[in-house]
Amino acid sequence: MSGTFASAGAGKISAVSGHRWVAPPERVVDRGAPRASPRPRRGNGIPALDGIRALAVALVLADHGGIPGVPGGFIGVDVFFVLSGFLITSLLLDELGRTGGIDLPGFWVRRAKRLLPALLMMAAAVVVVREVFPSEAVAALRDDAVAAFFWAANWLFVFRHTDYFTQGDTPSPLQHTWSLAVEEQYYVVWPLLLVAVAVLLSWLTRHRPSRPSMRTIRWIVFGLAATGAAASAVAAIMLVSEGSLNRVYFGTDTRVQALLVGAAASALLVRDWSSLTRYGSLLRSRWGRWLAQLLPVIGLLMLGVVAHFASGSPPEFRRGLLIVVALAAVFVVTPVALEQRGLVARLLAWPPLVWLGVISYGIYLWHWPIFLALNGEHTGLTGMPLFAVRATATVAVAAISWWVIEQPIRRWHPAHVPQLRLAVASLATAAVATMLVVPVGAREAGDVREGGPGMLAAAAHPEVPVEIGGTARQAPGTRTVAVFGDSMAWTMLRYLPPTPGFKFIDFTTIGCGIARGGPYRSTGETLTQKPECETWPSRWAQRISHANPDVVLMIIGRWETVDRLNKGHWTHVGDTAFDAYLGEELRRALDILGSTGARVVVTTAAYNRRGEQPDGSLYPEDEPDRVDAWNTLLRRVVAQRPNATVLDLNEKLCPDGDYTNKIKGITMRMDGLHPTPDAVKWLTPWLEDALRK
Repeated sequence: MSGTFASAGAGKISAVSGHRWVAPPERVVDRGAPRASPRPRRGNGIPALDGIRALAVALVLADHGGIPGVPGGFIGVDVFFVLSGFLITSLLLDELGRTGGIDLPGFWVRRAKRLLPALLMMAAAVVVVREVFPSEAVAALRDDAVAAFFWAANWLFVFRHTDYFTQGDTPSPLQHTWSLAVEEQYYVVWPLLLVAVAVLLSWLTRHRPSRPSMRTIRWIVFGLAATGAAASAVAAIMLVSEGSLNRVYFGTDTRVQALLVGAAASALLVRDWSSLTRYGSLLRSRWGRWLAQLLPVIGLLMLGVVAHFASGSPPEFRRGLLIVVALAAVFVVTPVALEQRGLVARLLAWPPLVWLGVISYGIYLWHWPIFLALNGEHTGLTGMPLFAVRATATVAVAAISWWVIEQPIRRWHPAHVPQLRLAVASLATAAVATMLVVPVGAREAGDVREGGPGMLAAAAHPEVPVEIGGTARQAPGTRTVAVFGDSMAWTMLRYLPPTPGFKFIDFTTIGCGIARGGPYRSTGETLTQKPECETWPSRWAQRISHANPDVVLMIIGRWETVDRLNKGHWTHVGDTAFDAYLGEELRRALDILGSTGARVVVTTAAYNRRGEQPDGSLYPEDEPDRVDAWNTLLRRVVAQRPNATVLDLNEKLCPDGDYTNKIKGITMRMDGLHPTPDAVKWLTPWLEDALRK
């Protein structure tokens, strides 16, 4: 969406030397400006288009800030795409008509000067303050930055299987650069296609007395853009599924439809861009002006409805969400550009909106890392107060970027420095510097979070016990500890240091506790229960009988605190009926684990912060009251068993009574839930003491 943030007149292109590819514009009698615009306007931009930029970036901020009623705010990106396709095509065709050619190096230099300085500054800032972000978010920061510099971030996220719509995932602070990559790829390819059209037509008519007319060029460009947009829309509809949603969302081939819709509208309707920006209107017929008044209202209503109801689900994409939004956006963009005296155009030209639109590139560029840094955990705020702080900080930084970085560099015209080479050299330098400064991410959290690579590997054979510490003959007096539980237990065993005197056997099943049935909700997603979670009683009974351990350690609680569909309605721990069900399951678990006479140690669930909702609030399963309700129930049930004790993991990990991520300088959680290797090492002596009693 980068190019759409530049003002409409920012691309005035000097003439290209050499022979013309197209015929000169026909000389017509100057009839003056249309009646709607009696005098030339100051400046050569279109204020209403800046107002559209402001509304589009506001949609994006509202979506990322969790503003109620705008779950489909992500469509603001598509509005930017349409606007960019419209503007860039208008400027290129205007240059082609005036000069007979297109100065490709000049075009790319202007794009680089407009976009690169702020991008490099933002990426450098993220690298410098990377410790502010969760370790998961910056684990692959080096790759993300290099991909952003070379306009390939969207394909990096495709190949990495990044999930844009999964709220619980910790996103990269550079994830938003995917849309910049789509636009920059368009900036490279689309001008080349226009040049190819002009050159091919010029060659085909080389023996004729005149060159091809701009009217012919525009019709061919319209056909090319319309065909490309239709093909992209069909590809998005055909390719989308539950497994490929993010491929469709990030892919250039499936997102270029919006850019091409804007390009098609420009080629079909904009006959004289220079006059349009000078006089504000070229529509002379009454029905044309009436239509230009009506279509923006329809387009804004369509965008409002989609922003309110869309959620980004595969069925919505399958029904043509992207092309519908693109058409709605072009209903707004094109008429307000062609008839700037209309009511909607005048409203969009409101000075505060125009000012926000002028700096909207910086707003988009800076908002995402600022929103991630100024989260609920760091500020103590949620909801509208947090959004106000985030938005204010974003606008302030964007304004500074505009005045201090972007504008001075746009005005800089070095006489003896090849600017295109300078831009490429700057990118290469930034990439090398990033690779030297930012370490390769270990992505520990990616191995242990639900669904991570390491976790999936561990869950592939859930029936096979794993003895921690090897299979060598144990020393006399060694205690055998059978460990049952979910990914918390699995993570602790994975990073467990040497424990002389103990032999741990891993009977954990990732993603499973003792609560059965479903579906359930976790970090904002509705998920289906894994089949193996339903059969834990028989599996545990078989394992405990086979192992005959001295001590049993049970670490559960995460899946007992989530919202779960039970007997046809959503419920959770703390509800009387569901507490009764969980109590029965706990008693069944203690019966099975204690059936061989082993002492059973059950840990409390610790306070977690697995992620935040967009408005900075916790997900329900991470609310302290929810965790307290589970721990109270667990203590009550365990207290009835003479061979069972409670080990207060919550008090150990959260000594101050709330979520704590650092104790004595040691980072406790790698993702807000699972313990880090250092935390496990720190916990081990405490755990050994509890298991010896």
